[in-house]
Amino acid sequence: MKHYDLIQVLWVEDDKSIINQLKKNAFYSGLQLVAYPCWDDAKEALESDYDRWSAIILDAKCKHHRDSADSAIVFLREALKDISVLAEKKDRVIPWYVLTGGDTSEISDSINDEREKWDKDWTDSTNKKYYSKNTDTEMLYNRIRYHANVSPRLQIHKLYQKVFDAIVECGIDDEACNNIEDLLVPIHFPEEIENKDFNDKFKKARIILENIFRNMSTYGILPDWGKNINVRWSSCILSGKPAVKYIKDGDDIVVIEAKEPILPVALYDVVRLMANILPADVHAKSSDANSVNLPDYINSVDGSTYLLKSIALQLCDLILWYRNYLRDHKDKEQNALKYEIKEPKYLNLRK
Repeated sequence: MKHYDLIQVLWVEDDKSIINQLKKNAFYSGLQLVAYPCWDDAKEALESDYDRWSAIILDAKCKHHRDSADSAIVFLREALKDISVLAEKKDRVIPWYVLTGGDTSEISDSINDEREKWDKDWTDSTNKKYYSKNTDTEMLYNRIRYHANVSPRLQIHKLYQKVFDAIVECGIDDEACNNIEDLLVPIHFPEEIENKDFNDKFKKARIILENIFRNMSTYGILPDWGKNINVRWSSCILSGKPAVKYIKDGDDIVVIEAKEPILPVALYDVVRLMANILPADVHAKSSDANSVNLPDYINSVDGSTYLLKSIALQLCDLILWYRNYLRDHKDKEQNALKYEIKEPKYLNLRK
């Protein structure tokens, strides 16, 4: 989820005469309304970047398809059905609101009761399931802002804004952004997830680490591993240690010689420990004596989530350090001088 200065609201509205005015008023309320003329376009935006949106506003008499006629019954029926399916698929409900400027007689019956989870008090106080463009827009904006600000994910972005800003500045893949969000929310909002479900997210920590290392490769800080990031060798190079191919019953081979450490001392052991704790398949038992058997470990500490939570916070420090390091070290050729590939035949480097 990219960080936005304004609360992002997906708005289905096809009346160009009111779009600019309502968008301007929303801006002063701290909202950015992004308008789409029909549900087809809005659904596409919702599916492609679900975590961007904090709220959905539906103009009651809008189009289902691009070439459809305006129909409140058809539009609301199809849009609300799709919103419900996406919420279940994404495991997060985005509050939605119906905003109308026309006849309300056919609207109320088309609005299902799902909205009562966040908007029941509005109905109790006004006896309405919708908001009027003529009288209720300011109240709607206030309610959207309130519900968004109590959203755990938005609060996480505020608490860790420097971390999310660093991800964007470094150009680290959005996948890392979404995954670190998933790891940070349960630290501050433990009621959002069961411990056993949170402990299933070690894979997300591994993906974040891989995305950081992949980004480092684009600047020559690490070799370009291709599709398969060698997390353990990357951690060795960054901490000034050789990347070694261990040969059973033979002499070990130094594949990459690190000429100097890049990480600060405080992160040496942290990153190398994460490399050992987060194998590609966190549920598999590894024959490597240095690897951690996560299922056995978690059982030994009564299902505690502290290990993964500590890794999530350490990843935040790693991202912040990397952002500051990268500001002064963007020369790819100079960065690549800090290590030497001795045995390229053992690498799966991009050609």
